Amino acid sequence: MKKLSIYIFAFALTGATACHCIAENTSKKGIHSLQTVTAEEVGMSSATLSHIDSIVKDGINAKAYPGCQILILKDGYTVYDKCFGTYTYESNQKVSPNTIYDLASLSKTTGTLLALIKLYDKGLIKLTDKASQYLPFLRGTNKENISITELLFHESGLPASLPFYSLAIDRNGKIPTVAGGKDNGIAPVKNINQVVGPQYQFKGDWVSKTPSFQFPLQVRDSFFITGKVRDSAMQMIVRTPLRSKTYVYSCVNFILLKEIVESICKIPMDSFLNAEFYRPMQLASMSYLPLHSHNREEIAPTLKKDFLRNGMIQGFVHDPDAAILGGVSGNAGLFSTSHDVALVYQMLLNRGEINGKRYLSEETCRLFTSTTSPSGRRGLGFDKPVTTNPNHSPCCASAPAAVYGHTGYTGTCCWVDPVNNLVYVFLSNRTYPSDSINKLAKMGIRTKIQEVIYQSLKRNYTTLHKSR
Repeated sequence: MKKLSIYIFAFALTGATACHCIAENTSKKGIHSLQTVTAEEVGMSSATLSHIDSIVKDGINAKAYPGCQILILKDGYTVYDKCFGTYTYESNQKVSPNTIYDLASLSKTTGTLLALIKLYDKGLIKLTDKASQYLPFLRGTNKENISITELLFHESGLPASLPFYSLAIDRNGKIPTVAGGKDNGIAPVKNINQVVGPQYQFKGDWVSKTPSFQFPLQVRDSFFITGKVRDSAMQMIVRTPLRSKTYVYSCVNFILLKEIVESICKIPMDSFLNAEFYRPMQLASMSYLPLHSHNREEIAPTLKKDFLRNGMIQGFVHDPDAAILGGVSGNAGLFSTSHDVALVYQMLLNRGEINGKRYLSEETCRLFTSTTSPSGRRGLGFDKPVTTNPNHSPCCASAPAAVYGHTGYTGTCCWVDPVNNLVYVFLSNRTYPSDSINKLAKMGIRTKIQEVIYQSLKRNYTTLHKSR
């Protein structure tokens, strides 16, 4: 663990320069690799697609999100690519194609799952393998027999989430208050380097305001955490009671999958993804720890202030557990633009190939994108439409059962339709300034846009047949 901490800290100090050079060399190429055509050229109706504009603007006016990016591909061509709104409601900075968003749980399929698919494709892992085969800390526990398939289907019996951030909280500490406030004075802070959040004071031997070999993982500005947090988080998973193996969507499943990836690769998962996919695909915006390679002003903020960290969350992962794990987690942590997200899923739609280069075998892509769990709720890591109950589906009513993709808590989604050869990406920061109310979901913005896409296909089909 000491060696790992040293490696991570060294990367944190040197990574900014190295990654910045990569971004400079590839940014101009990556964004232009999707050719734009009119909707009619690929059998869609541009007039129908234009209705997306009003749906998006209604959401902005209702303050469901301050801004967003939308990208739609048909047959590998861009038919709709627009940016709306601003970074925040107070800002005049407009969203552009270069604006980078926190993907939240869309990281699960764009990052962790992609790494796992590559390992499967290399013959280094089988879906029937037990997680404990790669994670010794699960051996001899009631989680010893959890399979990789069960983790991917979210049928492992593990809970939806666990409060890893609580590991660092000083339960005996006291939050400083303004003189004359509730506590009628200012509670003492143990030392000048003590980290204090909006609701918590953190353990001095766990958290520091400055980075060091002891505190290599950055949670936010002036907030660094000990490298031992990973082992402690894994032990929290071990101690957690196991439930019945029915479907429960769980971030914990993907946190374990990331650990499996790193156990096999022997390098950090983000380094593996960079080497196998992101760099060769020239995805200049797609990264964990985006402040190592991009300016803060390029990244849309996700919170004005959260319960864990003081100040605006911009360039650091929104998810508190992914944050406390250092920003590279199996459940969240990936940042990107809509263009780079679309390229990843177009590659999967192409059965592993894009821009003349093969990244995965056709057979492996077919397996992971077409398999559905016996319960019918999830694919192998991918989310799927609930065609039997559209009211409980993450997709619109017209989406065929073959669709696969994922959504993200910050207001993101990507859906791939292999039947109609479509890729649909929606990125926003709906959590800004506060994530207490999810107006984006209540208004059904993402599914309404998806329905317009299918109506565009139907309208053009009807128009063509009427003209004959």
